Amino acid sequence: MFGVKGAWPLVGRDDEIKILREAIDSQDYLGAVLTGLPGIGKTVLAQQVARDVEARFELLYIRGSLLTADMPYGALNFVLSELDDEAVDNPLILLRSLQKLFAGRSDGKRTLVLADNIEDLDSASAMAIAHLVRTGAVKVLLVAQALHTSPNELSDLWKDQLIRRVDIEPLSLADSAELLTLGLKGPVSRSVVLDTWHASGGNPLFLQAIGREQVESGYITTQDGIWVAGPRRAPDPGRIITERISARLARLSPDQRRTAEIVAIVGVMPLELLADFAGGNEVDALMETGILEIELTQQPMVRVATGLIGEVIRHQVSVGRSRELVHQLASASLRLPMPALSRMNYAAWCLDGSLEIDPGLAIEAAQLANRYFDTEAALRFLSSIPAEKVGAPEVTEEARAYGVQGDTARALQTLDDFISSDPQNVDLHDWVFMQVLRCRLLSRDHARFMEADTLLAEIRERLFQAGRAECNAFDGLFAEVELLDAELNAHNGRYAAMIEPINELLKRSDSIDPAARHQLCGWLAEALSMTGRQEDAVQLSRLVMSRLADSIEDPLLVEAAQVRLFSVMLISGQWELCLAMISDHQEGMLAGIFDGTSLELAEGCLFAYAGRGTEALTKLLPALSQLRIRDRHEFLSLAEAATAYAYTLTGDAQLSLSHLDQVDLHSRRYDWHTARATKYFAVLASTATRDNPEAAREMLQLADEDRAKGNYGHELFFLCQAVQLGQSDVAERLATSGMDSQGAFAETCALFGKGVASGDTAQILQAAKIAADVGNQKLAVDAANLVQRLSAGSTGEGARSAAAEAGNILRSIGRGNGALKQRALDLLTERERSIARLVTNGMSNREIATMLTLSIRTVEGHMYQVYAKLGVANRSQLKLILD
Repeated sequence: MFGVKGAWPLVGRDDEIKILREAIDSQDYLGAVLTGLPGIGKTVLAQQVARDVEARFELLYIRGSLLTADMPYGALNFVLSELDDEAVDNPLILLRSLQKLFAGRSDGKRTLVLADNIEDLDSASAMAIAHLVRTGAVKVLLVAQALHTSPNELSDLWKDQLIRRVDIEPLSLADSAELLTLGLKGPVSRSVVLDTWHASGGNPLFLQAIGREQVESGYITTQDGIWVAGPRRAPDPGRIITERISARLARLSPDQRRTAEIVAIVGVMPLELLADFAGGNEVDALMETGILEIELTQQPMVRVATGLIGEVIRHQVSVGRSRELVHQLASASLRLPMPALSRMNYAAWCLDGSLEIDPGLAIEAAQLANRYFDTEAALRFLSSIPAEKVGAPEVTEEARAYGVQGDTARALQTLDDFISSDPQNVDLHDWVFMQVLRCRLLSRDHARFMEADTLLAEIRERLFQAGRAECNAFDGLFAEVELLDAELNAHNGRYAAMIEPINELLKRSDSIDPAARHQLCGWLAEALSMTGRQEDAVQLSRLVMSRLADSIEDPLLVEAAQVRLFSVMLISGQWELCLAMISDHQEGMLAGIFDGTSLELAEGCLFAYAGRGTEALTKLLPALSQLRIRDRHEFLSLAEAATAYAYTLTGDAQLSLSHLDQVDLHSRRYDWHTARATKYFAVLASTATRDNPEAAREMLQLADEDRAKGNYGHELFFLCQAVQLGQSDVAERLATSGMDSQGAFAETCALFGKGVASGDTAQILQAAKIAADVGNQKLAVDAANLVQRLSAGSTGEGARSAAAEAGNILRSIGRGNGALKQRALDLLTERERSIARLVTNGMSNREIATMLTLSIRTVEGHMYQVYAKLGVANRSQLKLILD
């Protein structure tokens, strides 16, 4: 791993480099100034630009320092040594002498002054540099944290439009991923990238420091040749980075320090509350220094700018100081409410300071910690509650924590033990929520899942009896039970049975809590998409998202709605929009329902659905490696099956089989959607070693199962693949099912089915075009190849035209030609070229690894780079380019 002080790759700064070069070479400017927070990479960027222009300029490097800040011309001492003593003693003569020195170079080169850390330049040096720039004697490249704290002589150069200003922003998520990949010299799971990016705030110095420390501590480790997050907690910030951040914190006033400490303790605070507590001036000052940032929601929220700064601040607060701050915050909190997440962090801080917390706050914090999958914190909060005050809510949250950890048996045992103890005075609200959790856990248990429906009926009956006495008192509980019913139906694939009950409930009950209403609408949208009403589902999901965006809601509720929208758009065939959603979500997300691994898996599965094997593997392999260590959503078998299919697409039968052997749908009881997706990919992966007709028959059987449940929208996936695999006798059924459903994928299926059934190349060609447009490469290739086969025996103009158009589609997807060979080889490294040539000779990855004395994983890594650089999807396409 690269060191904090050592050389590190310059990533994500191409645009800034271009602007700076132009400013230096341009006749319109006399240079540029770079501004940005400490560690953002200003100096490295300026030095790179200076190296780029060194053929045309002589470089003079100057750096401001606190040691010379009070010494006249302290930063220019080494330059003044070239002048006469008489010139040094007279300011006017000195300026003329400097001007003559730099303007009169015998080699004709101009001088570029790179002035770093200009905030600490002495005023005389700043004046001299500004004079040299204004007279045209030199060009300048200035580096500053902020212009308003820099010498006026230099900031005025920008105000007078003599130099360009370039503000250096934090690295994006994609650039951070590239930096980590280059620094660690290997692929990195999205989970590691997201965690590191959020902790560092995209600050390159922080990012590489976190990476180094986490590797040294063992938190980041290699799994299958990929860097993944281990099971242990992330380490505390190391000494070097702590010292750097501490130096920034030391410059804060006592009031600013107190404000930063409070925000670091609670994580996030409403701006109104913080301004009331600390004063608006302190908040503004902390934002200018990059310690705090504001999230502009309907209720503006303030948080520490990076997780790393927050960690350093929290570690520096002593127990005595923490108690003082907690008491101050508690007093301020009585006037304005804090968000739930802040209350949870506040409760944790109280426990860290050995302060007692109210049992009500402890149970609320435990509930929220469970929702954020922080089960360790949830159990800690619960352990703070005295034994005599433990009741149904506390036992429910304890069981929920075990369930989140994947220990369904222990969770059920915890609930069963409590219920068998015949607890007294459990009110209806607590009883319902306990039984709802128990019902969810039963649905996941292989041995007892049949009990879930019986328990649901029991919950309904008790609520009905209670509701007869108090008509509207239990609307919230009824809604919770309906949500459970929808969840159980979805878990078992009974989507058709969900639609009418949810519709009726939404029509007749205006008193349903908005959060429950949004969740019911989400389940309804998923049911509509699965049953063939994909466009209606997308419209409903977008409506839910718009309503959530216009109100102050739980961020986890918003995230759940985003996941639902992604799901219905996937079934609809709007795959390019799905990819955009994943990208947008990753940039803005914090730790929530779905972490980086889940997002990476979703992206990889999306590419696999579309038949884009190489792109799928770049996402699936890191996700798979991470899931083998931590699989909180039970996605491992899905990832294995999707990876197996991706290898089938790229032509590697051995690796496809090795992953297919790891698929296990029997030891756990998966939800219907996950199980169906796993079977879909597993059947397709099996075509690497068995005949297509056999796989087609299995696909048709799965399609029949979907139709029997009324899941017509999902049936299309299996039915279309059956036809693609050669089961042409069901093409008419595909056409009918496609016309009966909605969305881009349904339209493509209808055209493809009609074309195959009738032998109409025009309709098949149109299906190929639509499939290519939406990114479904496999269907586009299969349809285009079919057009060429059907046209091969015909001499008519129409057939030749159709074959030519089909050829264009194949070429646009990546089918190369011999003319590309040298250009393609030039893109590869020497090792990548040698491996690519062996591949074109028909060798497997295992055979290549043996010949070159490499591991199979290393060969795979090189192959991913080859595929990505050449834009090909499999070995056949690679051979077309290189043969």
